[in-house]
Amino acid sequence: MKHIITGLAAGAALLAAGIADGSVPPPPPPPPDGLPESYDGYSTETLWYAYLNWVRGETVARRESAFEALRLPGYSQDQTAWRTELDGPGYAAISWWIPHGTLFAFEQVCPVSAGYTNPQGCLWRYRSAHFAAQAQDIHAIAYDTFDGAAFAARLAGQGITPDTLTRDYRSDFGLADTVHARLDAMIVTREVREDACPGVAEGVAAIAEISLPLSAEGPPAGTPPPPPPAPPSGDMQTLTIPVGYFPDMDVTVTIESNGAGSMSQLLAQLTGPVRACIDSASE
Repeated sequence: MKHIITGLAAGAALLAAGIADGSVPPPPPPPPDGLPESYDGYSTETLWYAYLNWVRGETVARRESAFEALRLPGYSQDQTAWRTELDGPGYAAISWWIPHGTLFAFEQVCPVSAGYTNPQGCLWRYRSAHFAAQAQDIHAIAYDTFDGAAFAARLAGQGITPDTLTRDYRSDFGLADTVHARLDAMIVTREVREDACPGVAEGVAAIAEISLPLSAEGPPAGTPPPPPPAPPSGDMQTLTIPVGYFPDMDVTVTIESNGAGSMSQLLAQLTGPVRACIDSASE
């Protein structure tokens, strides 16, 4: 059985906060200047948006791919390797703002050499993925690689006629490898264990100390007001915390927000120590 608490009201330390209004992102940029209106009957505008919107959508897919590539398997025959023993808190911020958004997870990992029954030497590990880029960096990929004539020829060769194309059509037009390589070069990934960064374990311990009244009626009397909300953005934030208190049930607390101050406070407690550790190591 899985318990999911959405839009959770926090207790003494964390309170329910109103959701900030998400700001509306600007429309996608237009096709490059100086192009013909069409290529062999295929509207330039339709070809452009079919390609540009595919590129924009791949920012989400490539970030997820980079993030999952850091996951350690639960089993390995390599005695020198580490494996995932336990899932801890995980976070996803998905945004309409391209390519904004972050993924991170805390996981308890163990040396394979310790075995699989009551292993010793297990440590908390943090992994994350985000883009070090702005929207114009992503759009530059489409501007650099757009080839209307080649795109039209490709569609014709596939038997896709101009009259069947709509603004909902998406295609990589055979350039997936090129686009993926450029997107991947903009993704920053992190992975660190608590033996190299004690802050990894400190953040998990801080979250474990939080007391949450599991009541739909709101926070108890005397609860202080929530922190101020974050600036408006298009982020949809989801923090998932597995709860091991019930060993006979699969219990997960899911906290969703769009810029609530309480979410910012939670994240500061969870990732503040590890972020400080990473920042100091990069100086």
